[in-house]
Amino acid sequence: MTSVPHPSDSSLLGNWPTLAVAALGSFLVIMDVTVVAIALPSIERDLKASFAELQWIINAYNIAYTSVLIAVGAFADWFGRRRVMVIGLFMFGAMSLVVGLAETPMALILGRVAQGLSASAMLILGVALISNAFQGAQRAQAFAVWGVSIGCGAAFGPIVGGILVDALSWRWIFLLNVPLVAMLITLCYWRVEESSDPNAGGLDWPGIVTFTGALAFLSYGVIEGGEIGWGDTTVVGALIGAAVLFLLFIIIENTVKKPAFDLRLFKIPTFTGIQLVCVLNSITFWVMLVYLPIYFQVVLGMSASSAGLMLMPMTIPLLLFAPIGARLAAPKKLGVRGLIAFGCVLIAIGFAWIWAAPPSEAIMWAVALFLLGVGTGLINGELSNVATAVVPPERAGVASGVNITFRHGSFTLSISVFGAVLLSSITLQLGAAPDLAAGLGTGLIDTANMIARGDFNGAVLSAPAELQPALTDFGRQSFSVAFSVLLGIVTVLSVIAIAVSALMIRARDLLAGPEAQVAPGE
Repeated sequence: MTSVPHPSDSSLLGNWPTLAVAALGSFLVIMDVTVVAIALPSIERDLKASFAELQWIINAYNIAYTSVLIAVGAFADWFGRRRVMVIGLFMFGAMSLVVGLAETPMALILGRVAQGLSASAMLILGVALISNAFQGAQRAQAFAVWGVSIGCGAAFGPIVGGILVDALSWRWIFLLNVPLVAMLITLCYWRVEESSDPNAGGLDWPGIVTFTGALAFLSYGVIEGGEIGWGDTTVVGALIGAAVLFLLFIIIENTVKKPAFDLRLFKIPTFTGIQLVCVLNSITFWVMLVYLPIYFQVVLGMSASSAGLMLMPMTIPLLLFAPIGARLAAPKKLGVRGLIAFGCVLIAIGFAWIWAAPPSEAIMWAVALFLLGVGTGLINGELSNVATAVVPPERAGVASGVNITFRHGSFTLSISVFGAVLLSSITLQLGAAPDLAAGLGTGLIDTANMIARGDFNGAVLSAPAELQPALTDFGRQSFSVAFSVLLGIVTVLSVIAIAVSALMIRARDLLAGPEAQVAPGE
């Protein structure tokens, strides 16, 4: 329901400013997830950030925008969607300026928190603005454009970041947002119509607060556990706090009248299966999109821009194969289950290839990465589509919010977990090398930190001169071995995704219609 009539011209060209605001706003949100990874070594050298601080520079943003998506959407329904979008854009631009000028890791982390909170409005309100401005076939086309913008943000983040870092400075990956946001705010005031929901209800604050707190505690425990030890009192306390808050969250969501996360939707096998596949895809494909550039820089000695360009065979298919996936999902072709299972098979083959026999030539890397990109490109749009197609229409908004939160929440947590695994493996390997362990002494942990976060040159130069030749060879080898552990994990998870898609996605859930699903109050 909206407070204003739909625009008289709801064609894509006739109402292009609304589509531009929704699509470009979402593009900036996703690009700011992937663009940062390529700049971490430069940020570390410039601000002298620790491994845990670098993890928080990524995760502070991800946690912030993931945990408040549903709350921001509900608030915008009441207060006005265009108004909240403008507020989100303004804050995103202002915080991008603050982050770009930060002089300490803590200032950068706090700025990323505020930037993430504002990004949530840009992402979820892009959907609301398109739904209000377009109808019928035009709406489907508008959402297709919006979906491509999401893929572009993921695809070009590492490339744009690498070019900016090499040509200018890591600061420009944030400062570039400012003029783009100013343009989008201008478009909002010029041609985007205001809309709201007069029947909007209250927010599920207990559910939102407990979920956000649990995610924050869990991320803190995992990030700091890898740095200061899993037995540390604060780490143990954070993990216990996360478990308690998650339990409270489940209790609350099963008792409140209008839950932020309607757990009854998980009674639908296909809905549950789709969420699991989304989580597994986030843990595998999307997290490796963050760590692969670091691998290319440390092990293969590439520059930031070259590392970003290496990902093109993996990211370009995200844009090209989404329409093909939508056609193949038709019942007379592969069908939804067949398509998603096929995409997961391609992803598993790509990761198994890189894990079992890392390519020695760029062309072979390109082929392996292309398989990963094609697999995810085929299923990425259908995962979101099916998540809402198997629930009653009145719950489509909640289902979409749950799906987005599962995707991005698992991505956030997995970055923390993989970072801890990487650091622990490198630390153990350095400690097991007698000469290096004795020579580095108390500096061994710092050296492992620098290698894990991609500052390989810094790790070598900070070691005693007589150890530098040995550390050059062993340091690269230790990262390669640690990265192989991550590849083994994502390969196994990719195989599990095949089984989940084959066993839990059911055609009858898709064909039965909303009335066959969980009814309100059931």
